[in-house]
Amino acid sequence: MDDPFAVRELRIRQPARVMPGRARYDMFDVGRKLIAVAVETEPRTKMQMMADLVPRTRVIGVKSASGEPLLTMVKRDADWMADITDPEGQPVGSIQIGETRRHYTLLDAAGEVTGQVVGDLAVRQFAITGPDGERYASLRKTWAGLGKELLTSSDHYTVVFTGPMSPQVRMLVVMVPIVLDMTRHGPY
Repeated sequence: MDDPFAVRELRIRQPARVMPGRARYDMFDVGRKLIAVAVETEPRTKMQMMADLVPRTRVIGVKSASGEPLLTMVKRDADWMADITDPEGQPVGSIQIGETRRHYTLLDAAGEVTGQVVGDLAVRQFAITGPDGERYASLRKTWAGLGKELLTSSDHYTVVFTGPMSPQVRMLVVMVPIVLDMTRHGPY
């Protein structure tokens, strides 16, 4: 299978919903062509939404625009970790969430460090680097528009790939904004 995320820039958008039942992230290239959709597999009940209860373990399925499974992410709050697997269930890697939620560590399937993600103090701009400091990408939380910003918890992110990396590391980088949003910005 070709690397669906082999683009220069990736834009991740959440649809505007006042009371979301499950997390959803649409991924586009610069030309606004839909590349993939990430959706939480288990919706929350109305009672959980009203009580603002978010499950401690959440599963996100990522499918291509044509509906083919690409990835599955299991985010666990118990150990501040998100595990990413391919469609066959083989590990791609993990994202370790730092205590301040400004620092993330990218781990390969063997548990070796393959990258670091470090955010500024406002937690809006992030530098994504390799284990030796080589620059992989930059991540920005962008303006979602007045209506979305005031009335919903929907956010927008832009990932700009700046350096070469393996497809496995690229998949981890693509999942960082979703992990960031689920741990820091949204009640999703």
